[in-house]
Amino acid sequence: MDNPWANVDWDLVRVFLAVAEKGSFKGAADSITMSINTIRKTIERMEDQFGYPLFFREPNGLRLTAEGRRVVVSAREVEHSMNDLWRTASASANTMKGPIRVAITEGLGTFWLIPQLSEFVEDVAGINRIELQCAIKSVDVMRLEADISVQLEEPTNPDLIRRKLGKLHLVPWASTQYIERFGVPRSILELSEHRVVEQDADRPKNFDLAELFGAGVAERMVAIRTNFSSAHYWAIAKGVGLGMLPSYARLIGGNVEPVDIPGLRLSLDIWMTCHPEVLKSARHRLFVDWLVSCFSSHRYPWFQDEFLTPAQIEERSEPALIKEYFDGFVAQADRWIKSS
Repeated sequence: MDNPWANVDWDLVRVFLAVAEKGSFKGAADSITMSINTIRKTIERMEDQFGYPLFFREPNGLRLTAEGRRVVVSAREVEHSMNDLWRTASASANTMKGPIRVAITEGLGTFWLIPQLSEFVEDVAGINRIELQCAIKSVDVMRLEADISVQLEEPTNPDLIRRKLGKLHLVPWASTQYIERFGVPRSILELSEHRVVEQDADRPKNFDLAELFGAGVAERMVAIRTNFSSAHYWAIAKGVGLGMLPSYARLIGGNVEPVDIPGLRLSLDIWMTCHPEVLKSARHRLFVDWLVSCFSSHRYPWFQDEFLTPAQIEERSEPALIKEYFDGFVAQADRWIKSS
């Protein structure tokens, strides 16, 4: 008797897991860029081969059957094995050439890593292509979404290599023009009379205005809510309202002033995570070492566990170590103004 799995297409596993995760053919089609009809036929073919249904077809989507739930467990193991196979095949311990895929939260990527990344590219003579994904949410390095991830959420998968890089401290900031117009709150109670710029993202969580002041007052206070750190910063810098930014915001070129409100501060751990196979590659080992240095608390004391106020940071920092993040951009704007 022929073995029905002798010529198996392992892409079936990917399709099945996508449908199981999204709970619909359309959701799976969007996530893996495949037509709905192809996905539907793939699942039907699997069910024919297994001899039993994997999903209940319901008005609101798909639901795994008892047999389907058991298949998911095995399918996950197959997926992990295939991921390990490709990582082993693509990672070379003897070559520095090749791409490095990095995922990092949008704020740290835009306002901290990118300016330093240009130096890394120069140091390795441009032999690596850096594929940088500035993501709002953490990516799954076990599923090949990135080689290395820098995130504000502690990794929980025991099969991953993880390392705490430092701590991100967030405090309230406002622009000079906002302070001149509205003054600054000196307590959380006074904050209720001010406008706030809120970042709506999984991480970092902003202070919970509804919990502090009630839903009605909180809704009135929020002038702009955005999910991107860059838009969040510019809204604060343009005087829209107060908002939470890293404690070193002004040191890297932020056109903002710290607002000291006792009890209003957030501190989040910065984590690096990668697959064990990644560190078998020379280029990835070099990049990881460089990445760790970018968050060194000895060189950049604001990343240490102990909180430093913006004033303490500026007193203890060497200007030569800090890059002018917005050099060129501001100068170009000045040139346009002068020539008009």
